[in-house]
Amino acid sequence: MNDEDYQFNLAQVRRTMLEIAPTYDLLEGLVYTSPYDFVAQHGRDYRPAPWISEYKLGRQLHCFGNALCMAGMFGLRYIEGFTLAPTGMLLHHGWNATRAGELIDVTWANTGLVYVGVEFSVERADDAMWNGEATVLNDENRNYPIFQQRWQGEDYTLEWPYSDRLEALRNRSGKLPPTVSEWLKTQEPTKC
Repeated sequence: MNDEDYQFNLAQVRRTMLEIAPTYDLLEGLVYTSPYDFVAQHGRDYRPAPWISEYKLGRQLHCFGNALCMAGMFGLRYIEGFTLAPTGMLLHHGWNATRAGELIDVTWANTGLVYVGVEFSVERADDAMWNGEATVLNDENRNYPIFQQRWQGEDYTLEWPYSDRLEALRNRSGKLPPTVSEWLKTQEPTKC
């Protein structure tokens, strides 16, 4: 995609998020109406690049679990936000980035047209998935913890509860720990 088309699509994604955000009511105790509102205010774009074959593709329709595993095993950044799919649909999606900010999407092999998201710690993502049964941006069961105060960027000094899942991922054995493998088998596919 040339730069002009990319900038057009990026502007369209940002405009769509800003149009959708006010359609949600602001719930008591929250400062953001929705993931659209949060990402529109704090997201940055991650430009698609050719697929890096050193990473094995993840399981389709499991973008958040794939991104969590990649962040844990390879030290990549965990990103959640919205992606403009090749079909033209705007979807809540999870992916990774290198320390230099280069996109790594093991679910779609970097084929999204535009990616706009926010970096979160792998510990926050693990907590949302395992303790909230959700994603960072859609943690409804725990009243959207990320929306309860104005976002100032990820605080990497926070102490999170010990996670045997993250420890197993960080051992970099190249294999998913049994708890993650079993969990992935039980999850309903998402539209990412």
